[in-house]
Amino acid sequence: MNYSYFVGLDVGKKTFDASLMSLEEKELAHRSFSNTSDGINELLEWVISKGSSLKCTLFCAENMGNYVTELSVNSITKSFDLALVCPLTIKKSNGLQRGKNDRIDARRIADYAALHHRKLKLYELPDKDLICLRTWIIIRDNLVKEKVSVIKLQETISHTAKLADVSQQAAFLNERLCNIKEKIKRLEQQMEEILGRNLTLSTNYKLLTSITGIGMINAIIMLCVTDNFKRFTDPRKFACYCGVAPFEHTSGISIRGKTQTSPLANKQIKVYITRAAITAMCHDPQMKAYYKRKTAEGKHKASVVNAIRAKIIARCFAVIRRQTPYVSLVA
Repeated sequence: MNYSYFVGLDVGKKTFDASLMSLEEKELAHRSFSNTSDGINELLEWVISKGSSLKCTLFCAENMGNYVTELSVNSITKSFDLALVCPLTIKKSNGLQRGKNDRIDARRIADYAALHHRKLKLYELPDKDLICLRTWIIIRDNLVKEKVSVIKLQETISHTAKLADVSQQAAFLNERLCNIKEKIKRLEQQMEEILGRNLTLSTNYKLLTSITGIGMINAIIMLCVTDNFKRFTDPRKFACYCGVAPFEHTSGISIRGKTQTSPLANKQIKVYITRAAITAMCHDPQMKAYYKRKTAEGKHKASVVNAIRAKIIARCFAVIRRQTPYVSLVA
């Protein structure tokens, strides 16, 4: 769509700054609003009062997680176009910058929207079941960390038991560990119920778990991160997002850097993909043979593991694209 006006929004926890810009990249007005539904209503009235039509205006903000929730929901209920962009993308696009405040940031976001509006994707509400699954995954991650912490405490207590009677402390920790395990079990049952009532999620979940190395949690992570494979459709782009795709680092005859993965990646997802790759190396004959062959050729072990990560990602996207389960091949 062709837009005549652009509004850059620098969103904070309680307030956000708005910079209204014309198509000629001239700032027409600036104002701060409260980060509430009433504040967003004031924003829309302010934009209209400046002679701009909401249908011809693109609102753009950095994707700041929970800070932009109110703005995201209102963009759907009040029908105005909103694009959420990765903060680092906007920062890198601005080149050298001097000085920083909320008004300057809002204007820089509006500048970015004016330059790249034809490539920006408008915000859409995610699937409610996916939101529930993401929330359960976050809770599960915290419970697993707590479980590991208790196990380490138990190891410490076992050494202390040689010096004094700490049976009460050990019993307390054992009870706490059993309680955490029970919570994790109930949590996973809740996630299975969500998958069971959503046909599309359930179908893709079964396809993903047909791949050796992809278990329940890895499959749900893939569904959540890819927005049920709507956000990413190309395995190479997803591999880049996860920090799996290697990049060359050379220039002329003077710079000959190593080809390696970029640190600009979602490292949490990379951890899950790594676990899937290690499991596949142990239980998939094809992956096991591949690992042995490449290491025997002199390839670095980390490089081979990274290649297996990429293969796992390619398999995930392949089964979703074909809508058929993965068929294991003889090594």
